[in-house]
Amino acid sequence: MELVGNFSSHLGEGPFWDSVTERLLWVDILGKKILEHDFENDVTMDREVSGNPGCVVLADDETLVAAIDNGIFSINRSDWSVKILAEADPNTRLRFNDGKCDEKGRLWVGTMDREEKDPLGTLYCCSAEGGLNPVHAGVTVSNGIAWSTNNDELYYIDSPTRCVCVFDYDLSSGEIKNKRELIKFTENDGFPDGMTTDSEGRLWIAFWGGSKVLCVDPISGKIEGKIDFPVSKITSCAFGGDDLSQLFVTSARVEINEEEEPLAGRVFIVEPGVTGLESNRYLL
Repeated sequence: MELVGNFSSHLGEGPFWDSVTERLLWVDILGKKILEHDFENDVTMDREVSGNPGCVVLADDETLVAAIDNGIFSINRSDWSVKILAEADPNTRLRFNDGKCDEKGRLWVGTMDREEKDPLGTLYCCSAEGGLNPVHAGVTVSNGIAWSTNNDELYYIDSPTRCVCVFDYDLSSGEIKNKRELIKFTENDGFPDGMTTDSEGRLWIAFWGGSKVLCVDPISGKIEGKIDFPVSKITSCAFGGDDLSQLFVTSARVEINEEEEPLAGRVFIVEPGVTGLESNRYLL
């Protein structure tokens, strides 16, 4: 297990591997920063944004797309100029959280109740052609999103439910339907947070309050692997590296005793023995 640079996030989330530059992007939601680590020079660059960034993805080599507070923005990677692409519910109790692009370049991103109490949030699908469309309401803390390798299922986490749910998914239209429960976790597991998919279709799920990432077979719902971490609040994960064999895992130090967990907030690198899938880009 290794560490990425020296930066410690208040609430690290949303790792995204840039396969062109071989750099890692992620966000510090409470620190209001977008981070980028240059492995060649072992330097982490942090840029401040105007609100709480829930996620960041690439559109092209020079353009980022980030969900910040209730807006979706494009950001020029060189001069950091910002352009708004779409806006969601202006309710200040809500903010965007985790998000990810499908193979068609649509950004799937959900809102969450900042108080983490009520199902006020919504999962949205954002595209250059169709704008920002609500696709699933009644969400409390919208989190992990992933797809099956054949793109006929979408996996989704609303953290307080402690469940991974699955929808039938139509890649061409972006339609989801027939929601059902895939796997239910226990209180001892913590809360499922972000997740990703490996090249064989298994889910790798980060656990807030669980100090771990679990590997789950989405067909059987069985747990096939576990990676333990020296911090309790594991937030998300994404595959990257030269051959996509490394798993980058984000964490948080919010409400943590830093003497007990000195590595809380850091980004970890593990090699789980499998390869992942490349992060999809947003189609502008």
